[in-house]
Amino acid sequence: MSTWPHDTAAPATRRLLLIDLDWQDADRLPEILRQPGVSVRLVAGDGPQDPGVRMADLCDLPRTLDLADLTREIFDLALVGERSSRRTQLESLLVALGTPCVTPEDYLRGIPADGTSSMPGVDAPLTVHAAALEQSLAGSVDALIDDAIPDLAEPTPLAPRPVETAPTPRIANVSLADFPSLETRGHLEQALKQLVSITGAGSAELHAGDRSHLKLVAQVGPEDRLLRGLIDLANEMGTPQVVTRMSDPGKGLTWAAWPFRTMQRRGVLAGAGIDARDGLGSWQNMLDDLRDTWDREDRERSVASFPLTPGREARWLEPSSFRVRVDLAADRHRRDGLRFELHRLEFPDAPAAVELLCESLPAQLRDSDALVRPFAHVVCLLAAGEPESFAPLRKRLLQAWEAAWLAAGLAPPAAGFVDRHVALAGPEDQDALFTAADVWLAER
Repeated sequence: MSTWPHDTAAPATRRLLLIDLDWQDADRLPEILRQPGVSVRLVAGDGPQDPGVRMADLCDLPRTLDLADLTREIFDLALVGERSSRRTQLESLLVALGTPCVTPEDYLRGIPADGTSSMPGVDAPLTVHAAALEQSLAGSVDALIDDAIPDLAEPTPLAPRPVETAPTPRIANVSLADFPSLETRGHLEQALKQLVSITGAGSAELHAGDRSHLKLVAQVGPEDRLLRGLIDLANEMGTPQVVTRMSDPGKGLTWAAWPFRTMQRRGVLAGAGIDARDGLGSWQNMLDDLRDTWDREDRERSVASFPLTPGREARWLEPSSFRVRVDLAADRHRRDGLRFELHRLEFPDAPAAVELLCESLPAQLRDSDALVRPFAHVVCLLAAGEPESFAPLRKRLLQAWEAAWLAAGLAPPAAGFVDRHVALAGPEDQDALFTAADVWLAER
């Protein structure tokens, strides 16, 4: 025989409230979540380190530290930690709200929240429990009503407001201790997100490392094959690589990779699909922030061991980087009296010989020596040590110059060069060192 088709109603979801769970109770949370027909609507705790609140955070459940939030929703059952220090207060509050309560252990054992299991620890009239509710919420019912109903005398939310311009993202207090730490990555990713947002870029990447290799430190958006090629090229050549699309779709959008160096590190900041009309300035600001912040951190970490800084390498420096090392030499001297000498070597008008010398000179010196070539015929050298330690250095310089002279096809003997130098042997020499550095890097 036939029967009439009918729908079977699904059982109603049981809305649970969890309060003041300790670690023993929190361990039961996964089992509670597996119960059929159960929905944990809120987890309340006494502080951010409360075990129940921390577990709720891991499980992505709604959580609160304010008992007033208990009044914003109707719950079918409350599970209150058996060892809660405010259990009596909470039970009174739940009685006033009309919410039965049991312990998590009793709930999992199947003990129902009847009249006996949900009775508060203190037997008192309902008016007393209502007073406890008001005290728990830190205010009166009238105050709650005032909070819920807006003041009509205040401006309406629909009133027009001035448009606030988003500030240019800046990077501050990025610590390089244990670089790159998870905290540092979080700061950098947040800065990249803001930069991508205000410049309309499709993605952004930051790579950093030492002289041997770079690695990805922070990334926002999908990987871009064109951007990856520009990053490799910028790192290899040491110059910015910029490509702008000249046809639709995306006409005018720019892909760019900017290399930069600090005293101990190098890196590349790169962005894809940048609106070049007004977005490149923001990228340059972030590049300057990164370089300045990391340089400052490098300097603070390097004073105690300068010139034996981590990641050092025998290479030519930019004048600005060389000047920073002069400052570091002064800081190190003030710290423990280490002696330094600053040399300015002026070579004769023999371009081919000078070029050959400059190609071989970094390999002739120590990794701790700093070199800069501010002009075609001028080399500046900063080195540490006592006067007798400079005799071998002068000998190697003369040998390198004579070899370069002969390799350039010039007739021996090699022409002489001028060696001006200033020593930092005491506090009274510091001003002379700074003056010489400023003048020699600018004087032809």
